[in-house]
Amino acid sequence: MVYRASLTLTRRLMSTAMLPPYVAFKPSGGLADKAPAVIVLQEWWGVNDQIKAHAQKVADMTGAEAIVPDLYKGKIGLDAEEASHLMDNLDFKNAVDEIETLCKDLQKDDADRKIGVTGFCMGGALTLATAALVEKPLAACAPFYGIPPAELCDVATIRSKTPIQGHFGDLDGFEGFTCPKSVAALEEKLGAAKGDDLKPCEILHYEK
Repeated sequence: MVYRASLTLTRRLMSTAMLPPYVAFKPSGGLADKAPAVIVLQEWWGVNDQIKAHAQKVADMTGAEAIVPDLYKGKIGLDAEEASHLMDNLDFKNAVDEIETLCKDLQKDDADRKIGVTGFCMGGALTLATAALVEKPLAACAPFYGIPPAELCDVATIRSKTPIQGHFGDLDGFEGFTCPKSVAALEEKLGAAKGDDLKPCEILHYEK
């Protein structure tokens, strides 16, 4: 895999949160003018080669600039115990604030630039939390499993702002986070959302 990435290590104060370091991936065919951006959020492992490969694929398939913020600030979990420790010590609300600051930075030269967010596992939960909590609605959000805690955000509010396409495995047993019972509760909350202009919502289930 050849990554067409640029690393931005600048961290500066914007609003109330710092702009996180991030890696940017451009499509193989080049980035068009006014191309959208897709923020790709890491699993609990951190910004490793796998998430970078996913980001490059997102860029190549969509023509968007794929942006991977480093929420662990350089740390990577080399095994499940270490990754779990890193995730448990991550301040999810602060992470969402940093992602929102990144959104603002990506739109600093074009306020109308479309920005979507996707993520995997921990990143999936943060995808939903970001869509629920950011002030300016996202163009789309697509979590690949992962559900944020109720005390962090009300996922039902997303329906009034941002289209959702969620992806969950029916055999996933991570209780309270990705298990079928939790996904059913998520679908119920999203389905119960009220409003005159609800955005599209699709939750896809996979048996394998």
